[in-house]
Amino acid sequence: MRHAARVFVSTVCCLTAVSATFVNPLASNTEPTQATIFEHKLNTRVARFDTSGRTLVTSLIDLAYEYELPMGIEYLDRKAATQPINLELGNESVRGILLAFIQQVPEYKVSFSDGVVDVYAPKAREDSSNLLNKVIKNFAVSELDTRRADVGLLCALTREVMPSGGCGGSIAIGQWGPLKITVHVQNARVYEIVNLIVAQNGKAVWTVMAPPEKLSKIPVGGLWHIYPIEPPFKSAVLDKLASLAQRQPARTFLTC
Repeated sequence: MRHAARVFVSTVCCLTAVSATFVNPLASNTEPTQATIFEHKLNTRVARFDTSGRTLVTSLIDLAYEYELPMGIEYLDRKAATQPINLELGNESVRGILLAFIQQVPEYKVSFSDGVVDVYAPKAREDSSNLLNKVIKNFAVSELDTRRADVGLLCALTREVMPSGGCGGSIAIGQWGPLKITVHVQNARVYEIVNLIVAQNGKAVWTVMAPPEKLSKIPVGGLWHIYPIEPPFKSAVLDKLASLAQRQPARTFLTC
């Protein structure tokens, strides 16, 4: 799913080189530390986990906030947001629990690359009209907080789709703390860039903000949103995703 683009990602005090095809041996020793932290979270053993009839989306968000997992949810259909899943797992790793979730909804897949739990639908990635798949020829932000970096990406996408159009977004001052984001990337897809921002932040989740049939347009408020992994924001994420699901038509399945 990666391009042969060379991606440069750094925080305020370090520069890390990332590529779809190789890892720079000269990269800062901060990179293996970040990878180790992420892997440690995924390998954490959970004595007991019970979905108790929660949906796929709710279960994913619960796990992300419980274990501070950087996460992306690229696709949301009504089934994932409304159909209960019943799983009771014991002495399982966080990674194993996530894989068990996804097995309950075959339309979805999950990857654990580049420091993000990325939940997606293969059919959505194959859809050329899906703007999350839009290739950004050149994207560069330097030492911005997460929200400003996010708005920068929205503007880059808007320029690709509507060269004569404007863009913008509200900025919540101080919401993201002192961490600064720097991303330089060429020929990368939108979802890949959002993943880079979220992975570099380390304590954030992002979710799509449009139903499957409307991923070809940028809605008011944006096509995606990044949330801090902090307790006050968890209910906001779940409320927004529930609202999004309610706007999708229910499907009726007939059996013979």
